[in-house]
Amino acid sequence: MGDKIIVHVENVSKKYCRDLKKSLWYGIRDVWRDATGRTDEGSVLRPYEFWALKDISISLRKGESIGLIGRNGAGKTTLLKLINGLIKPTTGKITIDGTLGALIALGTGFNPILTGRENVKIAGAVLGFSEKQIAESLDEILEFSEMGDFIDAPVKSYSSGMLVRLGFSVAIQMKPDILLVDEVLAVGDLSFAVKCQKKITEYRNGGGSMILVSHGMHNVRFHCDKAIWLDKAEVKEIGKSSDVCDEYELFIGRTGVMQGNEIYFDHDIKIGDVLYPQKGDSSKEFLFEFTVTSGRFVEKPIIVFAIFDVKGQHIISNYSNMDGFWPHFRKGKTHIRLKFDALPLSSGVYSISLVFHENGVGNHLAFLQNRFVFEIQNDESNFGLLRLRPKWDYRAESIA
Repeated sequence: MGDKIIVHVENVSKKYCRDLKKSLWYGIRDVWRDATGRTDEGSVLRPYEFWALKDISISLRKGESIGLIGRNGAGKTTLLKLINGLIKPTTGKITIDGTLGALIALGTGFNPILTGRENVKIAGAVLGFSEKQIAESLDEILEFSEMGDFIDAPVKSYSSGMLVRLGFSVAIQMKPDILLVDEVLAVGDLSFAVKCQKKITEYRNGGGSMILVSHGMHNVRFHCDKAIWLDKAEVKEIGKSSDVCDEYELFIGRTGVMQGNEIYFDHDIKIGDVLYPQKGDSSKEFLFEFTVTSGRFVEKPIIVFAIFDVKGQHIISNYSNMDGFWPHFRKGKTHIRLKFDALPLSSGVYSISLVFHENGVGNHLAFLQNRFVFEIQNDESNFGLLRLRPKWDYRAESIA
């Protein structure tokens, strides 16, 4: 990573209007304001206006990668569009030193009447490449996009997945100095998504600079040197990507969005007196205790204990019968305890679900979905969800 700044966003703000008629009127006034050199209305909100971005200042250095994270509506895509020049900032200044390749709303700039091949040539010209450079890259673009004979068909006949493949191929194969990526890693089929990941890694290893918008924290942790957390149009935190992603996931988990429901299929059963650590250390013991109050005898209950992360991804499931645990719920109260010597999870917020069956899976008694939320602290950096500790060994063979 060099010291040269190739993208400089300085005190940039962008506002929009919620009312169409007001927006048209404000647009006329803004044109007049710009023509006369007045700036008095640019920094204040008028009726029906709101800030999409407010006083944003960031810098991207050559060879660096920055991840933009935050909830929907925080201003991430708006910032990318400002940097790409698709829209103009209300106030502030953006300086770009290098060629831009944008993966924003892939394929929307293609002419539907023209063929894919013709659109590739036009897209390359728009990006500022010469006819010779486009010709040299054309074969690589077509090969990477896997379009086959469809490359000579009109773009209007393409599926959304085909548009994504072609748009990504154009942007990445032209090898721009700066790559702007907006959630492209989450679209397309699985095999192409893997190709995208590998191609971006190759681009980064070759010294490319990137600004990535993603709701996938694993992508930001893996591809980005630092992260910027946008919240309500403003910068909430800037720092090392893993640290900022950890804080963002903790924030999301603490807002209560994970809290689920309790559904009882058998009203003779009730779950209560649940005890577990609200905050735990990944290397320490984890105890989960609860009481089953039953109005009848349940001979062969099956208890499912499951843990999910903030995105709803299934981390683990323990079935009592598979673990060799065969309790009985007698009429009255039954106390159950699960003990883990450690929970080697990455730092973050997680939820626990409990499911109860009788005489086989499928005959539900109760379902407590994401009812119990807890935090895990893990002092070691980890790109995955689990931090396992294998025993390493090796064997070398010498050649005489």
